[in-house]
Amino acid sequence: TLEEAGTFAIVLECTPAPLSKLITEKLAIPTIGIGAGPDCDGQVQVINDLLGLYTEFVPRHARQYARLAGEIKTAVSSYVSEVKSLAFPTAEHSYAMDESLIDVIASEAKQSK
Repeated sequence: TLEEAGTFAIVLECTPAPLSKLITEKLAIPTIGIGAGPDCDGQVQVINDLLGLYTEFVPRHARQYARLAGEIKTAVSSYVSEVKSLAFPTAEHSYAMDESLIDVIASEAKQSK
């Protein structure tokens, strides 16, 4: 059996719900379903589907709990625009150091060439 072979769990993906139920009832190990109906011992979804990271494709077995694709596109576009216009990063987003230390490092770098 699967259990005797060392299987500790099994994922049932895109399996007809009645078959998933039968398999779950017959096995002592947990079944995890993705598109396999409600009778598996656990459920899993692909995070990209769950968060709505795609605008055009949603697998039959998935449900979007958010529609983040548009928000992500807007955020990335804003970031690119600010980098190109030099609005980001600013001093607020940078690390500072003692100016005299820069002179020492520059001098050492010049000597090591």
